[in-house]
Amino acid sequence: MKSLNYKKIYTGILVLMAFILPSCSKDDSFDVVGDETNRVFFNTENYTVKSYNSFVFPVIHTPTGSLGDVTASFPVRSTQAVSSDVQVTYTVDNSLIDSYNSANGTQYIKLPDGFLTIGALTLTIPQGKTTSAEPVKVSVAASKLPQLTEAGYIVPFKITSVNGNGTQISTNQNTAYMLINTKVTNLYSSPVLADMTGSTLIASRTGWTATLDAVPTSGTLANMFDARTNTNWQLNPAKAAKLTVDMASSRSNLTGIRIHTSSTANALTSAMVSTSVNGVDWVSQGTTTLSIASAYQYFKFYSPVTARYIRIDILGWRSTLLFLTEFDVYQAN
Repeated sequence: MKSLNYKKIYTGILVLMAFILPSCSKDDSFDVVGDETNRVFFNTENYTVKSYNSFVFPVIHTPTGSLGDVTASFPVRSTQAVSSDVQVTYTVDNSLIDSYNSANGTQYIKLPDGFLTIGALTLTIPQGKTTSAEPVKVSVAASKLPQLTEAGYIVPFKITSVNGNGTQISTNQNTAYMLINTKVTNLYSSPVLADMTGSTLIASRTGWTATLDAVPTSGTLANMFDARTNTNWQLNPAKAAKLTVDMASSRSNLTGIRIHTSSTANALTSAMVSTSVNGVDWVSQGTTTLSIASAYQYFKFYSPVTARYIRIDILGWRSTLLFLTEFDVYQAN
């Protein structure tokens, strides 16, 4: 009897589930609906800074002139192929500068009037396409670069209107930014041996001395002037440091510096160089990155300097320790 009762109960459960399961499958179906509106937007692709569409341009002011190429070109796009020609109008909107600075912790200022060359302000996305036939084209003439003396400038572009078959402006990608960062320097960026042509290393380093604003954990600073790359000084662990070299007398037409770090693994990556004729009054030659292609690393001046003292502020390095074996100075032939 017990066996028969269990069979009846089991059969009843199966019948009940047969009614319940189809009901659940009907109720548990979902549809995900996205934005079906065709929207136009700016997308500068890999030129994106902190979620803002941004083109970033360096302008370098040197004693021999200003360097930089401030030219941007990017299209207007649509999320879907347009069913007929669509006209998109954009403008420079300087009212966006404060919000950009607030969101990014920056202090960019408005580019002076008359500095920007800009192409057509209305672009067309042709029927069946998702990209404008002509891109946004903006630039700053090379002749204007010396007048850009502030640290940074910004040009905000904003889509203001769209005309065509229900197409609308994107709500979150309707702006793009041109950013110009300026720097004053007398130092080339990442020079290598081939850049040091026209100069030779000062042959005699007799009487040269050096000081460091930290105590070396190994070796002595005098090892930098013994013409041997198997002697050195080290600072372990590595940290920012100021190395000052006294060449014993003032020298003119100095064109650069060579250091040796034993291996590329110990290379420096960035530094600031200052010079002085008396050890009291210092002239900043600028901040630069260094090439890590060789254990020999180079600093090159755009314009030769006169100095007795050379100070290197070590700002960046590859290893867990600072490791320097030699310090040489180039002089024009």
